[in-house]
Amino acid sequence: MSSDMEAAIEKWMDLEGSGNRQPSWCTGDVRSIRFSNTVARELARLITLSIDIKVDEAYGTDQTARGMQAALDGAFLAKSQEVLEKCIRMGGVMAKWNGEGMDYLTPDRFLVTDYDSNGAITGAVFFTYYAQGKLYYTRAEYHRYTEGKTYQISNKAFVSERPDDIGRQISLDKTKWADIEPETTISNLERPLFTYLKNPCSNTVDPDSPLGVSVFNECLEELRWLDIAISMMGVEQEESQPIMFVDSSTVQYAVDHALKLPKFVKGMDLGVSPENTIQQWQPALQVESRKDAINFYLSIISYKCGFDAGYFVFNGQNIEMATATQVEATERRVVDTVLSYRKLLERPNANGDGRVGFIHDLAYIISSMDAASGRIAPTEFGNYQIYCDFADLTENREENKAFDYQLTMQGFMSKVRFLVRNLGLTEDEAQKMVQEAQQETAAAQQAVGGLFPEGE
Repeated sequence: MSSDMEAAIEKWMDLEGSGNRQPSWCTGDVRSIRFSNTVARELARLITLSIDIKVDEAYGTDQTARGMQAALDGAFLAKSQEVLEKCIRMGGVMAKWNGEGMDYLTPDRFLVTDYDSNGAITGAVFFTYYAQGKLYYTRAEYHRYTEGKTYQISNKAFVSERPDDIGRQISLDKTKWADIEPETTISNLERPLFTYLKNPCSNTVDPDSPLGVSVFNECLEELRWLDIAISMMGVEQEESQPIMFVDSSTVQYAVDHALKLPKFVKGMDLGVSPENTIQQWQPALQVESRKDAINFYLSIISYKCGFDAGYFVFNGQNIEMATATQVEATERRVVDTVLSYRKLLERPNANGDGRVGFIHDLAYIISSMDAASGRIAPTEFGNYQIYCDFADLTENREENKAFDYQLTMQGFMSKVRFLVRNLGLTEDEAQKMVQEAQQETAAAQQAVGGLFPEGE
């Protein structure tokens, strides 16, 4: 890893603000509002909105497919938004099998040792840590292909008295990783037992690196000014209470007689002759100008992060985000950004044969480890087909509901179907509701004798 790339990763971790980390500009009265986390959370939410993964068997029974479905549900689907947030913030996220599920590692938890001409990572060292007493233990797990195209995994353990030092090598038997083999060889493995999800933007920090860059790499300065603008507004608010200046003799009198003056009362400086015995000062808040500055920075940050300018707006009380109708009408930039990430997760193969993407890479790793461990027969390796579905960001539910209502009123759609499509009812529930309504209408008409009762 180049020094430029390492320094950039440290900055992105500071932006996240976990632990005692904070951006370098947070000094004095300047505090970080961690707005980058808000942006990452919103973008990840849109990417994974209503994501659905279905697994079917490719041949034979569906036992292997059901196992793959359960594995993907637990290893990815249940934590998909968290995974995408890490990717957005840190430029990419590495997925690696841990024996029971998937670990998703940020760039500070692994080192790249080899990659091919397409930038795909083919070799890496992964780090795992734990502390016991005053000792700090590290396991380095090295994955790579040897010259004979066999897949080699090496594990080594280290111990140190300091948390920031890997220390000296010790035997795995002396750690909690005693059950892990020091060396493992796997044959006929077409792809590594890890996969890297990389942000869909070019690496402007180190073009020769296979790693991605954070979405926030190009707007660090705007994030700094945003923190400053909001911090200064907070400082003004804290100092906005009126101050009453009194003659210094008044303060001295209070001290001599053990009288407690209110906080807003302050003595005049020596050498100042007040026109009156008491003077009051009311600070002027620059709320509107501060809001304009904040929205200016939010607009630039939104655009640089792949949103349309104005997606995030500060109204003085809370952060407002675009509605579904606005996304459909004007937010084409954020839709394109979301689709660029979804294509990384799942898309058609370039030659039209099957589907590829991060989710399919996860399935390959799971199937490989299941076959290697004996959980499935070798003949069941790859016996699955994956189908992914995402929410349509441009869909306007209210307009669709109004259109369905018109079709129903004109007799082109049944009431049962309308209730199923627009209220989320099951077909049985909808039929029961329609029948109850029809029965109540008929009973009401019978009670009044109809519109023109007979004999009248």
